[in-house]
Amino acid sequence: MKEESLLVKAGRRFNDYKGSMNPPVYHSSTILFPSYKDYLNAANGESIYDVINDGVARDYSYSSVGTPTVHYLSNALAEVEGKGQALIYPSGLFALTFAILTFTRTGSHVLIQDNNYYRLRRFAEDELPKRGIEVTFYDPTQDITDLVQSNTSLIMIETPGSVTFEISNIEHIVKIAKKHGIVTVCDNSWATPLLFKPLDYGIDVALYAVTKYLAGHSDLLMGAIVAEDEVFKSLYESYKNYGVTVQSHDCYLAHRGLRTLHTRMKKHQSTAMKVAKWLEKHPKVKKVLYPALLSHPQHKLWKSYFKGASGVFSIVLDGEYSCEELSCMVDNMKIFSIGASWGGCDSLILPIDRKSMSRSVMRSNYGGSFVRIFCGLEDPEDLISDLDAALAILRLTK
Repeated sequence: MKEESLLVKAGRRFNDYKGSMNPPVYHSSTILFPSYKDYLNAANGESIYDVINDGVARDYSYSSVGTPTVHYLSNALAEVEGKGQALIYPSGLFALTFAILTFTRTGSHVLIQDNNYYRLRRFAEDELPKRGIEVTFYDPTQDITDLVQSNTSLIMIETPGSVTFEISNIEHIVKIAKKHGIVTVCDNSWATPLLFKPLDYGIDVALYAVTKYLAGHSDLLMGAIVAEDEVFKSLYESYKNYGVTVQSHDCYLAHRGLRTLHTRMKKHQSTAMKVAKWLEKHPKVKKVLYPALLSHPQHKLWKSYFKGASGVFSIVLDGEYSCEELSCMVDNMKIFSIGASWGGCDSLILPIDRKSMSRSVMRSNYGGSFVRIFCGLEDPEDLISDLDAALAILRLTK
């Protein structure tokens, strides 16, 4: 089945819905059973209620491990990924931090990209030392061989990296990780499983902020992981032990959003390419950081892994502008809104304060202010016109 068709049908069991095209939203804290034996079997992963199709013996004795609505979505995500099993989390950040806690213990060492999601870095810097876990932040464009320690248990990857959009050499990282028995986790939110499938390259855990492209309408918070075999079992055991729960209605919305993902991603890429190419020629833009452009220094590496590009990229302006100057640029835009969580229908713009960030990659001398752009589903000409008017306002204070 081709991807367009799979996205529409994934995780849906029409015969279970008594003729309804859409799955019901199960609001329930309790699962009922006709006999005590059925209850015990369900606790051991042998439920009479066949709602999980991933072949793993999952506890279905209590809805803290998921209602049918939750499992329909997890089934769908695993189908789209093409392998493995999925778990749903309350947010993308929760999935990231939970993956770290699952594969580390006191005395562990973790490698995390220097250009990762800033909230993950905050967690790593503020929380992991309290648990006796050592962290090394690495440059994703460099060889990591000498950074691995005898107690390294996890390597966190985000490709492209947040804000600066470097591409990780996945094959190099996976080779090192396999040699030393290290678990690898890849935040694949930018690409979605349509453009890059981490498990196909030997990465152990594919991780998504479902909040963004997968749900696609800026109306929920959710994260997900997809993994196989013992790695999945470790995540699942922690999932049960910590009592991770997600709301059925949010899973319904995410599942609904998944059906239009292919169409939306094509539009995001098409619009972003037009806008990025226009910005490359603008006199107030020093650089456009978008891996799909030939000008990106790692364009060939990006092309070797990815089937396409999404709608998020950054620009470097022609100078270092103050907060007030950047506010004049973005505060009165007509199409773009100021906001952080991209992936929905509406285009977003956000100046980035590099100097306040602890990333060494971000502190590199780019020679200008950063602005992150997300191209939504509006007409690209409207977005270009809006950016043109905003950049015309921009003036460096002499």
